[in-house]
Amino acid sequence: MHRDDEETIRTTLATHTALWTSHEMDEWGTYFTEDSDFITHRGIWWRTRQDNIDGHKDVPDSVLRQKKNYTQQVLDIATITPEVALVHTRWSWPEHRLPGTDVTEDRTGLITLIMVKRQGRWLIRAAHNTRTNGLDEFTAGHGTGT
Repeated sequence: MHRDDEETIRTTLATHTALWTSHEMDEWGTYFTEDSDFITHRGIWWRTRQDNIDGHKDVPDSVLRQKKNYTQQVLDIATITPEVALVHTRWSWPEHRLPGTDVTEDRTGLITLIMVKRQGRWLIRAAHNTRTNGLDEFTAGHGTGT
């Protein structure tokens, strides 16, 4: 991958994250292809850009106010073809509070992205979001799920 493409992907994702934290979801959605797939950390699978936008708009006001704490960092960019990249990011959302609770938690996760270059612009074709903490704990004798 050309160094300029890698830098463009990093800049694109920084802008994309800023739009997410400011909850500008219509503009945020323009960074996805029309036929994009997005799998949420809860396992919901949206199969179009518009479904993804609508799903991410449906957030309680109490959560919207917390978005300012969210950050995302690009960990790795790998070339699949000159116009397709595999990107991994790590996100952090400290002091996240679910609606109706007084308890906060520091959430973290990983996102795997397939990005495609279309008409000179890098767009997200597929995204899979996975939480890396706060998941169900397995107790002794119940296995690890592997």
